[in-house]
Formats: sequence, C-alpha cells, structure tokens
Amino acid sequence: MLKTYDLAALNARAKSDPKGFIEESEAAYLKQIDETAELLSERLAERPILLLNGPSSAGKTTTADRLCRAIERRGIRSRHISMDDYYLSRDAYSMPYDEENDVVDLESPLCMDLQLLSDHLHHLVQGEEILIPSFDFVTGRQTLGVTPLRLEKGEIVIIEGIHSLNDVITGGLEDQSSCVYLSLEAQVQTAQGERFSPEILRFARRALRDSHFRSASVGETIRQWLSIRRGERLYIAPYRHHAEFTIDTYLPYESNILYPALRETLEDNAAALEKADLTEALRAAEQFEPIDYLPYIPEASVLHEFIG
Repeated sequence: MLKTYDLAALNARAKSDPKGFIEESEAAYLKQIDETAELLSERLAERPILLLNGPSSAGKTTTADRLCRAIERRGIRSRHISMDDYYLSRDAYSMPYDEENDVVDLESPLCMDLQLLSDHLHHLVQGEEILIPSFDFVTGRQTLGVTPLRLEKGEIVIIEGIHSLNDVITGGLEDQSSCVYLSLEAQVQTAQGERFSPEILRFARRALRDSHFRSASVGETIRQWLSIRRGERLYIAPYRHHAEFTIDTYLPYESNILYPALRETLEDNAAALEKADLTEALRAAEQFEPIDYLPYIPEASVLHEFIG
C-alpha cells in the first residue's frame, strides 16, 4: 500500500529541520534493512542465495550493500553479485529494439547473459568456484572471468538486478533462495490534490544517475523513459510474485534534493517530457523546495547511487 506524503509538510521539514528530517528518513530505511536481515539470517541454512529485485533506480546496489552489512553484524559472511556485470558487450550481439517507443530496448533480458548467471549460482550452491565478469557502462563492454568467488558453508550471496527473479535465474533454485523486492512505495500530494506517483519520484533518481554515472544526458533518459516503463511491465512485474519480502527505499527528503537539481534541465526539455508522459516531473521540479543536505546526508545513503 502506498504511503502518501504531504508536499507542504515535506517542504516545511526541509526548510526548518533538515538534519532531523534526513536522520528520521534514513532511520526508517535502515529499520527495514535490519528487520529483513534478521529474517534472512534465520533461514540461511536452507537458503544461502538472496535474489534482490526491483525496477530501475529502486536502489538495489546500495540496499544489497546495506543488507550485507546487517547480515555480517549477525556473524554471517555475505557476498555480493551485481547483475549489471552480466550485461553482454554491446558490439557482441544485435541489441533488441522497442518498436513501440522507437528506441533500443535496454531493459530486455536479451541484453544479459542470464544463463551464465544461472549456471554460476548453481555452481555456487554446490561449493564450486565461479569467475564473475565485469561490465563497463562507459565503453559498453564486458570482460569475462574477472573476480573469483566461492560460497563457503554458512555464507550468503546477494544477487541484485532487474532480472534477478526471472525464471531463467530462479529455475531449480527455489528451495535455496530468498527473494526481496525493492520499490518506492510512496506518493506525494499537493495542496491542490495533485499526486506525484512513485514512478515520477523514481524518474528523478534515474535521470540524475544516468547523467552522473552512465554517460547519458537527462534528455536521453527522458526519451528512453516509456521504454523503461514498458520493460518493467514485461520483464519485472510478471516475476514479482516470487518476492517474499518488500523494502520501501523512498527517503521522504530525497525529492527536495533531486528535483531542485533537475529543475533547469527539465524546463529545457518540456516538450520531450510531455511526449514521454512525464509532465508531472516538471511540475514536481517547480514545487519541491531545496534542502541543505550536504552536512547531514550519511556517507552510505542510498541517494549516493544517484547524486554521487
């Protein structure tokens, strides 16, 4: 169930008590992490694999890291695999095309070597060593066999990515894995009754992340957005039923950072936003007030995935 936040209240907290606002938001997120880690630790003997799933920019990388830390505080060694490293080199195959939106379908599982990852997971649960590849988003190239990994008895491995609950991955591992779904279970309501949806809140994360870390401009993210949403419907939603646990990664103060940072760029891309069904994003950029966050944001906050 979505939690509804009042925009005026968020702006008031951002202005009057940025330190307390940030600390309260981060503590609520960490409480979910700790509770999930406890449940995962209790079932470790039977389920040494954790599959962490969620739509684009749900915060999978940071949440995987925070779960690792929480699990290790319980005396359990954890390992982390990012599905991003299983992307195929872009010049090694014919990239699928989203004809509906006239863009390359970057969300498609055909962009990834899911079979290699599935094979790796089966080897891990048998106590065998695997060699994890590495993918460079700047060059678009994968390097095979970079990082050796062996899962010892009593250890847990966390695999995060948008296709981690795909049947290609989960097939044959159902009794040995736990599944966690990440999402932004929040919406923000204005005094006029307008509501900024979870997708609009998440768009701000994706736009800034791509411009900072994926060599893609905000304009490119806008053009890709309808295909991103299509990919979530086709490649993520059908497998969400596998998830046993859900973590809401929305930090109530984050939109007071992300949308003011995007305001000018979104104004310059108003026509493209309308075409991408993102006019709400421009209105959000105009209404979220900035917050003085630099002195108070934790070093390990999930927001660093998007703002650096």
